[in-house]
This record gives sequence, C-alpha cells and structure tokens, in this order.
Amino acid sequence: MVADGLRFHVVTRNHIAPTPGEGPDARPALHVASPPVLRPPRATRVPRIVALFVGLAGLVTLLSSAFSWIRGRTETLSDVLPLSVRSGATSTAVLAGFGLLVIAGALARRQRRAWWIALVLLLIAGISHLIKGLDVPEAGLSLGMAVVLLMARREFDTRPGPGSVRRAVVALPALALGAWAFGIVAILAHSEAMVPRPTFGVAAAAALRGIVGLSLGIRMVDLAGGWIPDVLPLLGVAIVTSGFALAFRPVVEGLRRNPGDSERARALVRRYGSDTLAYFALREDKNYFFEGEAMLSYRYLWNLGLISADPIGPPEDVRRAMEAFVDRARSQGWGVAVLAGGPDLADLYAGLGLQGFYLGDEAILDPPAFSLDGHRIRKVRQSCHRLERLGYRLEFLSDAEVDPDLRAALAAVTRSWRGRAPDRGFTMALGREPSPHDPDCVTVVAVDPEGTAQGYLHLVPCYGTLPGYSLDQMRRRRETPNGLSEWMVARTTQELGRRGVVRFSLNFAFLGALFREETPLTFLQRLEVAVARRLNPFFQIESLQWFNAKFSPMWSPRYIYSEPPLSFPRVALAYLESEAFLRLPLIGARSRLRGLAPR
Repeated sequence: MVADGLRFHVVTRNHIAPTPGEGPDARPALHVASPPVLRPPRATRVPRIVALFVGLAGLVTLLSSAFSWIRGRTETLSDVLPLSVRSGATSTAVLAGFGLLVIAGALARRQRRAWWIALVLLLIAGISHLIKGLDVPEAGLSLGMAVVLLMARREFDTRPGPGSVRRAVVALPALALGAWAFGIVAILAHSEAMVPRPTFGVAAAAALRGIVGLSLGIRMVDLAGGWIPDVLPLLGVAIVTSGFALAFRPVVEGLRRNPGDSERARALVRRYGSDTLAYFALREDKNYFFEGEAMLSYRYLWNLGLISADPIGPPEDVRRAMEAFVDRARSQGWGVAVLAGGPDLADLYAGLGLQGFYLGDEAILDPPAFSLDGHRIRKVRQSCHRLERLGYRLEFLSDAEVDPDLRAALAAVTRSWRGRAPDRGFTMALGREPSPHDPDCVTVVAVDPEGTAQGYLHLVPCYGTLPGYSLDQMRRRRETPNGLSEWMVARTTQELGRRGVVRFSLNFAFLGALFREETPLTFLQRLEVAVARRLNPFFQIESLQWFNAKFSPMWSPRYIYSEPPLSFPRVALAYLESEAFLRLPLIGARSRLRGLAPR
C-alpha cells in the first residue's frame, strides 16, 4: 500500500479486550488541576514522628553532656556521688545520645529491633541525666519519649533484612580491631611527643580508651601528636555507626521473578492495559506484584519500592493490590513511591499516605483528527514536504517482521544518535530493541532513496476500547536532514488514524505545564522553571516540551506520589537514578550487582 509517499507493510490488528468504564467516544482529557491530597492515615505518620522526637532527644542528650560544666547543678551531687561516677554518667549519656541519633532512621522504618534498643537507650539517657547533674528537663524528655515508645509499640513491627545481625557481628570486631591497631601505631609513631614515653602495653591501653571516648591517660608535650585524641573517638563513632547500619539494614531486593510471572504480566497487560504507560510494565528490569487480577511493576532502589506508573487491573483488584504492596513494603522497612502515576487514582494513593507532586505531561495526539493544515503546524508540514522531495519514505512493520539485518541497521542508528550515553527510561520506555516477543509493537523505519535505514520510531500498544500506541523510541542518524523526527511523527500519526487508532502518546515533557505561557505560576513554580532551564542542556527538558507542542497535542499530567515531604529528596534522586538520568556511586551499582537476570 502506498500513500502520501509512504510504503506500508500490513500489520495484523490486535484482539483488544474491552476495559470497564471506557466509552466508545471517550478521548484522553486535559487535566490541569493538581490531584487531591487527603490527610494520610495517622498510622503512616506515627513512626516518623516518633523517630523525629527520639532523634531530638538524642541531640539534646549530646548537647547537655557537652555543656553540663556550664551549670552549677552538679554541686548538689558533689557530696553524694564521687566525680568519677558523675563523669562516667556523662560518658554514658554521650553514647546513649549518639545511639539515639543513629537509631532514629531504623525507627522511621518501623523496625521492632530498633524499638527495643531505642527504649533501652532512652531509659539509660534519662537516668544518666539525673546522675551527671540533676538535668531534670533533659531526663524528662528522654523518659517521656520512652513512655511514648511504649504507647506506640504496635506501630513498630518491621524486621530488618535477613542476616543483618550476622553481618554486624562479623564486621564489628574487624572494624574495632583495625581502629585499635591504627591507634596503637599512631601513638607509638609519636611517642617522642608524649610523657612518659609509652610502651606497647601503654599505647594499646591508651588507644582503646581513646576509641571509647575516654582520655588517653598520656600527656602530650608536642603538637605533632595532638590530632590523636581527636581522631580516635571519631573512629569509635564510625565503628558504632557502621554496626547500627549493618544491624538495622532493611530488606534489600534485586530482580526477582517467579516462573510464569512474565507471561502472567503480559496477559494482564493485554486484558487491562488501557493506560498509555501500561505496556512499559513489561520491561525486563522490573519486579511484579500480583493481587487477584491486578498487578504492579516496581523496582527496589534507595530503600524505596518504586512503582512504575499506575497498577494494572480491574478497579477493585487495583485497590487491593496497592494496599497489599504498601503493607508489604512497610513490613520490610521500605518507603513507597509511584512514579508517573495518573490523576485518576490520586484518592487511593492519598488514602495510603502518598501525596502527589506534579512531574510533567504526556503529549497525546488524536490520530483521526490530526491534520497538517493550518498555520500552527506549518513548520512540520514543510519538513514533511522537504523529506519526501528528497526521496525519504516510511515502512511500518510489526516487531515480528523485523529481521536480523534490519535489527542490526536500527542498532547502528541508535549508536549514531546516542553515542555512549546510556539508554534512558524506566516508566516510559521498554528498554529493548524490536523483538518477536513483542508482536503487538510496531517499528516505523525511515528509509532514504538508497534503501538505508536513517531513523525509526518504536511504538508499543495501548489496549482497551480506545486502541492506541505509545512512543517508546525515536532515533535518527545525526547526519540526516533537519525535520526527520517531525516528519516521522506526523506521517505515523496520519497512518495510525487511517488504521482506526484513536490515541498516540508522544514524548513525556518534564514540568511541561510550567513552560506553557498560559499557565500562571507561583513563586516556587517559577523557581522550578529556572532550575529546569539550567538543566535543559543536559536533560532536554525544554526542548522536548517545544517538540511536543508542534503537534498541538492534548496534555495528560503525570505525578510522583510519595510519602510525606521529608522523603521527597530521596524519591527524586531514586527517580533520576531509575530513569538513568543520574548515576550515583553505589546506589545504582547496588541494584545492578544484585543481578538483573530473572531467577
């Protein structure tokens, strides 16, 4: 079939299952309002609030111990308790305060083990405050928080990751031995600056005292070794911090799929995948969570369960699946975030304590109504005419029709376009080349007069009563004429309209609404735009917005739904890492080293 200078291969139409709640005349709508944010259930906030105040109690304990010499309340106890006892209580309070600061993070993750240790540390801190100087307000804060912990004990039911205690037991002696050896060597190396000159036994005892925060018991007569009394306690702090981190390490999860999960997920996407991002749930680097006839795809990163777009399935099962996943995540000490969720499930997310933050817009075209007529689309029309005069044409193929030779040619196009840059995507990209395993996907190849592939589009299907496609990849060789991408999109949209397709989702525009002139902006939003424009050369933020706007699309908003605002910086970094916009040391590597091959 030849039309408008394009050559098309026939693609078998998909068997499309109806989706409940969609009418035959429905079209993607433009949503401009932010999703409603309901007050999250009290139970989702209690552990974080308690953790915050436990950390505050630890900070107060440290400050009180550091500055207790300023006050004169110790004189009241001078005739009752010897100075050594009060000094020991001060040291104990310091250790308890530091422990409370470290343990607060595990408390926020609802860990039962952290609850027990925090309770003991608060009691120790409270008693130490009274012994070291009758610090009644500080003691009241610590003991009061112990009472609060007892009252909220049912909120802390999460277990740490398997083997966490074993790792701590193995690592702590090794770290302590290393720090002790370092202290001994440092003292002996600077022995000439000390009086009396220490023997090996004296140096060993002094190093041990320094690591636990006590005086070395050695007098310094030269500044050369003056750093030792300051560094050894820091090593002790590092050892304790490492021990806490290992003992309270949350459950870490790599890619884990059971046999048959992939086929089950594919069947659910075909039956219920009416959302424009539903097919991207079939990426190979995502885990699946099933509940009834519903599923969601996710990845563990940064101690977060990152859900990719909205769950897929019938409404009643979607609600149960989302609730079950949040319960599972919180039982393992994870936070939860939905990346690129739509506005329709905002009430469900808010009821689970997830608040919406505007992420950007999908540009969605209506192929039957799309036209190249009119002044607004004049530049796209000119690009189409210019490319066709040069002899370029398009070929439409199902992925099953892409042979190895063409697959190699498309890979060469990708290398020319991306170079060594990583292939980006998690929520809105399939992450693989055209494959016979995706027979419902379509590959649109731009061919020059010599028959060489110079660019291509890869489209994934949207099922339901509103058949459509989403743009997965758009690639071209860098030396091709200007306007090739616009031409591919425009002619593809027209052909989809002729085939009865009613939706075509283009590129995602990050913070797109904030760049549109008709959108009134708050001060914070103007600040976001300024930052986004600074980042535009690296992430093509503004240029994607203007590319999409050339086609006069309907804009469909997407949001990040995450737990209370304090966790949002971590969610934002995890989002950038998952989409390959940012590669941070250890963070991405931790996920990759745990294996990306299904097990």
